[in-house]
Amino acid sequence: MAKVTFKSDNKTVEVPDGAQIVQVAEDNGASIAFSCKAGVCVSCLTNINKGMENLNEKTDNEKATLEGFAAKPNQRLACQCKIMKGEVELENP
Repeated sequence: MAKVTFKSDNKTVEVPDGAQIVQVAEDNGASIAFSCKAGVCVSCLTNINKGMENLNEKTDNEKATLEGFAAKPNQRLACQCKIMKGEVELENP
Protein backbone atom coordinates (compact mmCIF):
# COMPACT_ATOMS: atom_id res chain seq x y z
CA MET A 1 0.00 0.00 0.00
CA ALA A 2 1.08 3.54 -0.77
CA LYS A 3 0.38 6.58 1.37
CA VAL A 4 -0.46 10.14 0.31
CA THR A 5 -0.51 13.21 2.51
CA PHE A 6 -2.51 16.24 1.43
CA LYS A 7 -0.60 18.80 3.49
CA SER A 8 -3.03 21.64 2.71
CA ASP A 9 -5.79 19.56 4.33
CA ASN A 10 -3.68 17.92 7.05
CA LYS A 11 -4.95 14.56 5.79
CA THR A 12 -3.07 11.29 5.14
CA VAL A 13 -4.64 8.26 3.48
CA GLU A 14 -3.44 4.82 2.47
CA VAL A 15 -4.12 3.86 -1.13
CA PRO A 16 -3.39 0.90 -3.38
CA ASP A 17 -0.17 1.15 -5.39
CA GLY A 18 -0.97 2.79 -8.74
CA ALA A 19 -3.83 4.95 -7.40
CA GLN A 20 -4.53 8.17 -9.30
CA ILE A 21 -4.17 11.30 -7.19
CA VAL A 22 -7.27 12.86 -8.75
CA GLN A 23 -9.41 9.94 -7.61
CA VAL A 24 -7.83 9.78 -4.16
CA ALA A 25 -8.42 13.52 -3.70
CA GLU A 26 -12.05 13.25 -4.77
CA ASP A 27 -12.70 10.18 -2.63
CA ASN A 28 -11.22 11.82 0.46
CA GLY A 29 -12.39 15.42 0.14
CA ALA A 30 -8.95 16.91 -0.47
CA SER A 31 -8.88 20.52 -1.59
CA ILE A 32 -7.11 20.07 -4.92
CA ALA A 33 -8.93 21.84 -7.73
CA PHE A 34 -9.71 19.86 -10.89
CA SER A 35 -11.29 20.84 -14.14
CA CYS A 36 -10.43 19.05 -17.39
CA LYS A 37 -8.70 16.01 -15.82
CA ALA A 38 -6.83 15.66 -19.12
CA GLY A 39 -3.63 17.50 -18.21
CA VAL A 40 -4.17 20.69 -20.18
CA CYS A 41 -5.86 23.28 -17.95
CA VAL A 42 -3.32 23.30 -15.06
CA SER A 43 -6.03 23.81 -12.41
CA CYS A 44 -4.69 20.79 -10.51
CA LEU A 45 -1.08 21.95 -10.40
CA THR A 46 0.33 20.72 -7.11
CA ASN A 47 3.62 20.91 -5.25
CA ILE A 48 5.20 17.55 -4.49
CA ASN A 49 7.04 18.10 -1.21
CA LYS A 50 8.18 14.51 -0.71
CA GLY A 51 8.15 11.31 -2.72
CA MET A 52 8.44 12.57 -6.31
CA GLU A 53 10.33 9.34 -7.05
CA ASN A 54 7.24 7.35 -5.99
CA LEU A 55 5.07 8.81 -8.76
CA ASN A 56 4.69 7.57 -12.33
CA GLU A 57 6.82 9.13 -15.05
CA LYS A 58 5.44 12.26 -16.70
CA THR A 59 3.62 11.65 -19.96
CA ASP A 60 4.56 13.71 -23.02
CA ASN A 61 1.31 15.64 -22.58
CA GLU A 62 2.06 16.48 -18.95
CA LYS A 63 5.63 17.51 -19.81
CA ALA A 64 4.39 19.86 -22.53
CA THR A 65 1.73 21.40 -20.28
CA LEU A 66 4.14 21.92 -17.39
CA GLU A 67 6.75 23.47 -19.68
CA GLY A 68 4.14 25.72 -21.29
CA PHE A 69 3.14 27.10 -17.89
CA ALA A 70 6.73 27.36 -16.60
CA ALA A 71 6.02 25.00 -13.70
CA LYS A 72 8.67 24.47 -11.05
CA PRO A 73 10.61 21.18 -10.95
CA ASN A 74 8.67 19.98 -7.88
CA GLN A 75 5.26 20.58 -9.49
CA ARG A 76 3.06 18.01 -11.17
CA LEU A 77 -0.47 17.86 -12.53
CA ALA A 78 -2.42 15.87 -9.96
CA CYS A 79 -4.78 14.57 -12.65
CA GLN A 80 -1.85 12.90 -14.40
CA CYS A 81 -0.11 11.42 -11.34
CA LYS A 82 -0.28 7.90 -10.02
CA ILE A 83 1.24 6.93 -6.70
CA MET A 84 3.24 3.87 -7.64
CA LYS A 85 4.63 3.03 -4.17
CA GLY A 86 5.77 4.46 -0.88
CA GLU A 87 4.80 7.84 0.51
CA VAL A 88 3.99 11.12 -1.23
CA GLU A 89 3.29 14.50 0.32
CA LEU A 90 1.68 17.20 -1.75
CA GLU A 91 0.07 20.59 -1.25
CA ASN A 92 -1.62 23.37 -3.14
CA PRO A 93 0.85 25.90 -4.57
